[in-house]
Amino acid sequence: MGYCLEEQSKLEEAVAALEKSCLLYQELSRQRDSNQIASSIVGLKCDQGDWDRALFWHDHIIAVCRSQGEYSEVADQLELKSRTLVKAQRYDEAALHLEAAIVTYQENKSSWDWERRQLCAVPKTGMKWERRLPLLCDMKKLQRRLPHLVTASLKLPIPINHGEL
Repeated sequence: MGYCLEEQSKLEEAVAALEKSCLLYQELSRQRDSNQIASSIVGLKCDQGDWDRALFWHDHIIAVCRSQGEYSEVADQLELKSRTLVKAQRYDEAALHLEAAIVTYQENKSSWDWERRQLCAVPKTGMKWERRLPLLCDMKKLQRRLPHLVTASLKLPIPINHGEL
């Protein structure tokens, strides 16, 4: 039904129907179908410029692939997510996702030369800190710089000078 609504250019209704069917397939343990529909949702959300929802569904696909042990697919999805991050002008995160894809490809002895070229093509940005004091930055800002493979979280405080906080 979601695909029919998409053909009729009723995109919001299409996304809602596709989201329901994606979650239903997941409940039925039909992961491939769930991922295929999630990929369609990513495409629609990217076309609408709704980067946060597109990234959410990228994370869903990556998590499902990881749980199934499909690591070459995880690497492919990390690379696709990096493309979305570039479109959203979140270049640091895009570069980190490409690096994660390259590492995943290496660990699984897959080819990854073209990702290196893509990594070099990502615009480079510098971190902008509010002040030049020891690293006491907002944890959320730091987490934005890490790949959100499922959920990024810092377990321990960051030591600055020999264990001091």
